[in-house]
Amino acid sequence: MTYQDALVPLIESAYDDLFKNAERLGDKLQYKASESTRTPMEMVIECATVPPFLAQVIQDRAMPADVPSEPHDSSGFETVAACKAHFDSVKGGLFEAIRHFPSDKLLETIETPWGVFTWRDFMSYAYWNPMYHVGQLAYIQMIHGDTSMDF
Repeated sequence: MTYQDALVPLIESAYDDLFKNAERLGDKLQYKASESTRTPMEMVIECATVPPFLAQVIQDRAMPADVPSEPHDSSGFETVAACKAHFDSVKGGLFEAIRHFPSDKLLETIETPWGVFTWRDFMSYAYWNPMYHVGQLAYIQMIHGDTSMDF
């Protein structure tokens, strides 16, 4: 099994956890711990909409010349169900780009506005970003009384 083949089910599982945690928040999706923080819904929208950007970068093996400050379109996503439906409609392109990435290029680097990464690490963003937000959502669940975490 290649790294790429192993990464895809991890990404799918991370997104399953993300959407489950978000759904459990119910009416707390617009919660803000402070004025400078994002809402749970904003986190879910980011995760659901960034895969086409990642897929394009991985396919092209290069960053676009003009990287937008928000590399995803977040308009029109008002529910977790809408985010999940969108992710389900675009994940195939991301998974295909990852699976077809040449193994002998995984340790080559890509320069991004966020730093220089190996391709291996860049592709793993599609896993660790939703997992990072899963932890944030779980914490918000806990501070609002949902301590069961039986998902």
